[in-house]
Amino acid sequence: MDYIEFLERKKKTEETAGIKVNPEMLNKNLFDWQSEVVSWSLRKGRSALFEECGLGKTIQQLEWANQVHQKTNKNVLIVAPLAVSRQTQREGEKFGIETHIARKQKDVKKGINITNYEMLEHFDPDEFIGVVLDKSSILKSFMGKTKRMLVQAFENTPYRLSCTATPAPNDHMEILNQAEFLGIMSSSEALAMWFINDTQNMGTYRLKKHAIKPFWEWVSTWAVSISKPSDIGPYSDEGFILPKLNENIEVVEISEIDKTFQDGFLREINTNATAYHKEKRFTAEKRAIRTAEIVARKSDKQHVVWCDTNYEADLLMKYIPQAVEVRGSDRVEKKEESIMGFIDGDIRILISKPTIFGYGLNLQNCSNTTFCGLSYSYEDYYQALKRFHRFGQKEEVSSNIVIGSTELNILETIRRKQQLHIEMNENMFSSIKEIQGHSIKGTKFKLNLDEIKIELPKWAVGE
Repeated sequence: MDYIEFLERKKKTEETAGIKVNPEMLNKNLFDWQSEVVSWSLRKGRSALFEECGLGKTIQQLEWANQVHQKTNKNVLIVAPLAVSRQTQREGEKFGIETHIARKQKDVKKGINITNYEMLEHFDPDEFIGVVLDKSSILKSFMGKTKRMLVQAFENTPYRLSCTATPAPNDHMEILNQAEFLGIMSSSEALAMWFINDTQNMGTYRLKKHAIKPFWEWVSTWAVSISKPSDIGPYSDEGFILPKLNENIEVVEISEIDKTFQDGFLREINTNATAYHKEKRFTAEKRAIRTAEIVARKSDKQHVVWCDTNYEADLLMKYIPQAVEVRGSDRVEKKEESIMGFIDGDIRILISKPTIFGYGLNLQNCSNTTFCGLSYSYEDYYQALKRFHRFGQKEEVSSNIVIGSTELNILETIRRKQQLHIEMNENMFSSIKEIQGHSIKGTKFKLNLDEIKIELPKWAVGE
């Protein structure tokens, strides 16, 4: 058996095994393009929605769950990040879709139930006909405990939907783990079929040259990737134009002189990815003072202040005592009460970390945010900023980054990752737009392994 025959035997074609619903029969609050996406997703039975922040993933997943429940008369579970559950329930009320918040299996009521990832161990997956993973990028880690638990828990669930923001086009493991959760193909199988080890970056993989086009064709059979409505057909992008983003960098001057002279006249400054917290601790108070000054400039506006550590949060509370601060050790009830209080306008200034409130929430009620320092995680920065700078935001967004003069290489790294993310996303959407449109319209995918000589953009070609 030669290599081509081997691949032919391993080829996967995902047949439609879901529910057929006319888009016109779906919730009238959906835009036409959203109705088409939901109808396609229901028809597939198991699929993923990769959509830019603010495109309405919540109403789409709620209507998907509603249709699955209506057609099967069985229960559906939506799993979301902490605090997103309450916001999802509110969206359901707004659009006429009844949901229930559940902390454990005995709380489950007939219909659509919503819980958070932290409580999932208290449920019996076999009791649900369908499951929705909101912010499903939690599957990102290839061998992570959470990923393995989710895949195993719902491997027999007939209807599965994963929803998240558009994954970075070079983050192939996130895409493969989504496919494994949905039961399309295991990560290891997909790696063997389309990828090789990246010798320049240990522990990572890159697409084989001849496999790039077939890989994205395959992805388009079970996932839809949208940055704007026109990505999937002749739809208007009106109403889906991002508001202006005003970014301000506040550099706090930090002395490099060692007053103790323990290491000589100048301090030993190390801000690489493994040792930068020593310098961050040294600069924390000056950054907190500058952050407080920025917040005070708009004393009548809501404001979210992001930090990465508890010692930064302590200093921020010292200089912004009127704020409400939420950290990881707080009880679940306090986290939910705080974020809902902020969304309702009862809390004006919120201090927290991107890892707590930076993912999944819609905070477009606020247009002012400040990062009291940065980590090397571009995703944390990007996701935290997207809570405000998203479709549906009515105001210009003001974003401030307060950083020490000795930490500028962290900012440079974030900016470099940001530009790469923008360029690769633009190229990815351009490359799969036509393929994706055919998939949503119902055209079946057939992997043609003979067509290995194809025109490719420079960004997509492996080394």
